[in-house]
Formats: sequence, C-alpha cells, structure tokens
Amino acid sequence: MIRKLIEEIIEKYYREDGEYYSRDREDESGNDFEMDEEIKSALEEKGIQFEIRFEDGFSSCAYDNDFLAIAWIDADGTLELTTVLLEIK
Repeated sequence: MIRKLIEEIIEKYYREDGEYYSRDREDESGNDFEMDEEIKSALEEKGIQFEIRFEDGFSSCAYDNDFLAIAWIDADGTLELTTVLLEIK
C-alpha cells in the first residue's frame, strides 16, 4: 500500500519529453511541487515512519544525476526501500 502511494507520486515527476524523472514539477495551474516534499507530506499524513534524502549521483559537463532514497517501515514491521534516479537538466 505504501509502496504504491510512493510510486504514484514518483510517476507525476516523469518527463516524457526527455524520458527522465525530475526533482520538481508544475501542475496545470502553474503550482510548483518537489518530489521529496510531496512524498514526505503523504507519508506524514498516513503516520508512516520514514527517512527520505537525496544522494549524489554522477556529474559531468554533459550529464548530471542524483538519487532520491526513501526508506519506511511497512505495516508488518518490514523495512522497505525504493530509490529514484533523477536527471538534472
């Protein structure tokens, strides 16, 4: 259930034009959102114990990326983890 919630949020940040995930997005009304803050808000609302942070990825003059790591405790007490590769354009 929690993994599905996180994945649904992550999918909002997929940019089809460049085929990559971004840290931020803009909705139809022009409101700005950041992936980590949106996930954090959803998990806090559900009372989930979690840790979320950005990790440095690869950097060169033509290509940069970071990783967003999200760890949480599932309802059965299992530690879960998912990561997202974020390209920086």
